[in-house]
Amino acid sequence: MLSILSLLTGASVHRTVARAKRTSIFLALALLFILTAYALAVTAGAIWLAGIYGPVGAALFLAACALLIAVILVVVMVMINAQDKRRARERRAALESLAAVGLGLVRAQPLLTAGVLAAIVAANLVGSKREG
Repeated sequence: MLSILSLLTGASVHRTVARAKRTSIFLALALLFILTAYALAVTAGAIWLAGIYGPVGAALFLAACALLIAVILVVVMVMINAQDKRRARERRAALESLAAVGLGLVRAQPLLTAGVLAAIVAANLVGSKREG
């Protein structure tokens, strides 16, 4: 029984690893072509802008655009990180208050708590028998 389970799990792991390798190779190739297209688009934009503003003006304009995009991305990243930290703080505070209420209930009403826990366990056992 154990050897069959290990064979099934091993095959599943090998398939998962093979799938991950294949996906990463295709993503690397796609990223290479995306970066190539980006470089060619920037080159074409620089050539076009050089006809309007001259070579120095075109280079400065493209550098300013790249800097603006980088600043916007950093600001967005900082905002998302701050939002994640705030959500984690709120979750932790809610869990702490729930734990405090539960601990207070256990101390104040130990028989009620035992009854509620028994009901939850019984409901899970009855539910698992119905699903099986």
